Amino acid sequence: MIALYRKTWRDHWRSLLAWAFTLITMISLQMSIYPSISENKTALQGFLESYPEAIRKIFRMQDYTSGPGFLSTELYSMMIPLVLIAVGGTWGAAATAEEEDEGTADLLLTLPISRVQIMVAKISATVSVVIVLGFLAFLNIIALRGPVEMEIEDKALLAGTLSSISIGFFFTGVAFLIGSYSRRKGAAIGFVTGLALITFLIYSLSALVDNFDSIEPYNPMEWGLKGQPLFNGFDGGGNLKLLIGGLVFLVLSILKFDKKDISTP
Repeated sequence: MIALYRKTWRDHWRSLLAWAFTLITMISLQMSIYPSISENKTALQGFLESYPEAIRKIFRMQDYTSGPGFLSTELYSMMIPLVLIAVGGTWGAAATAEEEDEGTADLLLTLPISRVQIMVAKISATVSVVIVLGFLAFLNIIALRGPVEMEIEDKALLAGTLSSISIGFFFTGVAFLIGSYSRRKGAAIGFVTGLALITFLIYSLSALVDNFDSIEPYNPMEWGLKGQPLFNGFDGGGNLKLLIGGLVFLVLSILKFDKKDISTP
């Protein structure tokens, strides 16, 4: 099982490096512009307050010129969670659907381990890469906050990081479940990506559209982002919902794959 865990990392190492580079570059670029934000706090805050209230609500522009406000708006409310969703969704959807899509499922099932162990190994590899990338973002910000003179506490950053990882974990669970039903990797990845974008769009517009009030409690993006972890600290309730939901989907994916009639092209 450990060998399969390592193989999963090896199979995706190019995409992992690409996502890590993208994440580091994205964070570094955003951090590099913070000094110009902090040096013009009064003027910029006045400019932002002139924005239509609808725009400020959609982008959750709460105290944008502070360290927590800037990072919450630019990174932790969208970019970092979406990168973790993309990685977890891609690896999760490909875990079994890719094997069937490429005709290697029969070879996979000849390994001297059970189908449950196969899924546990692939789930472990995928969840660990989501965690690694989440903390890579955390360390990147820690390293750059001094040079750009950003004031933000470690515990606030940690709370935002854990919320992003929890969101990534939830959609990883969705990806594994869809992948266990689908025989095509592209279709599974497309479904997960579409679901993530729809839930994020609903979250973004929920401050404006009253009709979304009834579905807010069931939106995973609400669970992870509404608590404003960079301002208010770790949201135990929201993160627990994400972790339980993701775990349920993962268990269901294991049960489905264990009984699935595997086909190859």
